[in-house]
Amino acid sequence: MIDPNRSSFGPDRPLPRSIAIAGAWGYIGRKFLDVALSRGLTVFVFDPGPAPDDIDLGRLTRIDHEADFYRVDADLVHLAVHPEHRRLDLLLDRERPPLILNEKPMAEPGRPEHCRRVVEDVAASPAVVLYDFPELFDPLSARILEYLGRFREVRIDEVVLQRSKDREDPAIPRNAKRMVSIQYQESVHCLAFVLYLLAAVQGGTDRVLNGGVRLVGRAERYSPPNPEAYPHAVDGRCRYRMFLGGVRVEGSTNFKRHAEWAKRRLIRGVGDGEPFEIDVSFLEGKKDFRINGRDQPCDPAASSYQHVLETATRWSRQFDRSQLMGGLFPNPAFTLLTYQLSAALWRSCREREAIAIESADRLRSWDAGFDPDLAPLADDGELDEPWV
Repeated sequence: MIDPNRSSFGPDRPLPRSIAIAGAWGYIGRKFLDVALSRGLTVFVFDPGPAPDDIDLGRLTRIDHEADFYRVDADLVHLAVHPEHRRLDLLLDRERPPLILNEKPMAEPGRPEHCRRVVEDVAASPAVVLYDFPELFDPLSARILEYLGRFREVRIDEVVLQRSKDREDPAIPRNAKRMVSIQYQESVHCLAFVLYLLAAVQGGTDRVLNGGVRLVGRAERYSPPNPEAYPHAVDGRCRYRMFLGGVRVEGSTNFKRHAEWAKRRLIRGVGDGEPFEIDVSFLEGKKDFRINGRDQPCDPAASSYQHVLETATRWSRQFDRSQLMGGLFPNPAFTLLTYQLSAALWRSCREREAIAIESADRLRSWDAGFDPDLAPLADDGELDEPWV
């Protein structure tokens, strides 16, 4: 059921001594770079783009050649680049690979075979590879599991997921960065959270998914500030309803103009016969944690990116490789499932039809038939559920 050793709420918050970041000038890479520099880590950077004016290059080692970067001696390597630019193979070929942190998506949309190949390649290597779903590394998630672990019997009935921000405002520099359809880019964080939560409660991802996946979604086209960078239309807003076994999931991810900035999770269920409600905000600067309407201790300004580094480092010291790569962690096998759920959601949105997948094995092998030329359909405001 729930692993009591998973706690991240305590004084043991180690950091790696050194970090190498590919894509350090990008939005996510820069977040980790700022944490690393502020905490005094030894930092190596590979990014062929011009360095930001506010970066003191004297505080880091900039590596000019990609091959040299993948040979650097660092405790942790963070690949904050798009899947087509990652050279994970060069790290896996090393005799003693560093701890590897990858960004999502696991592969470009429509490339599930690449995800399966990554799972196989990592399994055949001595490497530990984790994917950056920040909420899974956050102490708030550990505290949710600690609360649920107090019950002798616990059942989750409903999870509400919201993750949104304005990615269309041309005044925000980050919005010039190319994105893929929101199901693969943003909804995947929500899907990872709910799968992780339910797997911890029910005893593994297969137990959750073997209860069946049923979902229906609606999407709205993204209107980028730089349309010339998008040869194909991508989705910028997605609403969905999903059942994982008997658990109802309501989700919303939104990149449209004037979208509110939110990273909210609402969990309802029954523990030892009594109903409970957990309400959590993971939004940087506005983090909040409530159980049954009562505020819990929480630092609203806690850094999600520092938590990723701390928790990944602690896990790598506390658990051996077989546990990290085979257990309930954001490893390649887990991330493949989240990618496939994203793909199913994308397909449902594009066809405006419900999708049912009967088991974990079927989900792993499922192919959404991704076609970038399949035009998004307008959100008609209805989420039809043929199974209800």
